[in-house]
Amino acid sequence: EIGRPYIVHKTAINSPSSDFGVSFFGDKIVFASTRNSGKLYDWNNQPYLDLYEADLNEDNDLSNVTLFSSEINSKMHESNAVFTKDGKTMYFTRNNFIAGKKRRDQNKVTHLKIYKAFLNNGKWSNISELPFNSDNFSVEHPALSPDEKQLYFSSDMPGAIGSFDLFVVRINEDGTYGSPKNLGTEINTEQREQFPFVSNNNILYFASDGHFGLGGLDIFKSKISNRSFSEPINLS
Repeated sequence: EIGRPYIVHKTAINSPSSDFGVSFFGDKIVFASTRNSGKLYDWNNQPYLDLYEADLNEDNDLSNVTLFSSEINSKMHESNAVFTKDGKTMYFTRNNFIAGKKRRDQNKVTHLKIYKAFLNNGKWSNISELPFNSDNFSVEHPALSPDEKQLYFSSDMPGAIGSFDLFVVRINEDGTYGSPKNLGTEINTEQREQFPFVSNNNILYFASDGHFGLGGLDIFKSKISNRSFSEPINLS
């Protein structure tokens, strides 16, 4: 029998639509959802994903859901945002969508990219894609290290062990980036590793269907220490 030390509660803001990808933004949370009424996505016949925000109450429940930002949300998918602690910079996932046009690879697939934006006078601006994005593979699900000097993400870029792996890239003081590094076989498998999150005590949480689990994507945790990772533990 698997011990279950965690008690999972539904939040008041859940909807019949897809709601996922939570991050903290001041005293609010930001998440992705298909709850909007709009153009339907051909693959699942649901509306395109947008980012929403909600108030985090004293009892840790959520309320007052509103669209996050018209500067960030577009007619394509937006999801999985992460914010710096000062609330002035965000990274988020969006389809390969530049200057109002979709870009596709040679197989006519529109991949995902990570974008960066800055908060100026209450509005998000200077939206730009990160330099290691590509029209030929996906880069998604950004997560910041506690010191905000490293960005973790999921990608099927060349060098991936499985269909999607977790990578990390250094954020330099001048705003440039190092070269993405695969987290290696302690974390990545021949299957999918996605949705990373790094806690303040340097615990990497991520989803995988390659490590031993109960089926589908399970959540695992691994301690980060001196650029190495402990054996992932299933949280089920």
